[in-house]
Amino acid sequence: MMNQDKSGLDGLFQDYRLACPDVEPGPLFMPTLWQKIEARHSFWWVFQGLARTAMAGCAALALLLLALNLVSQPQRLPSPSYTDALVAEHSAERTYYAESVISRQPVQMEDSRY
Repeated sequence: MMNQDKSGLDGLFQDYRLACPDVEPGPLFMPTLWQKIEARHSFWWVFQGLARTAMAGCAALALLLLALNLVSQPQRLPSPSYTDALVAEHSAERTYYAESVISRQPVQMEDSRY
């Protein structure tokens, strides 16, 4: 059984050698290899690099804003007093009343006889 596995593996290696011949290194080997690599770099490859950079920048900005939000102390405003609430309520009523009076135009009645 072990001999069958070795012969099958040897056959696989022979098929691989026939399918992929050895490349003879020469003076143009590396320039040709780099030309093939650079030919694969298309617009989408450049776009992918820019998208990764933008994503990293956005993530860093989000973390910075989160840290600033957690670190900053909210300002404590004094709570409004009862008189402040009454003044605010009264001014709102006066405003609504003034708007309704100003927006209505007097209607002139004509003298009509039957």
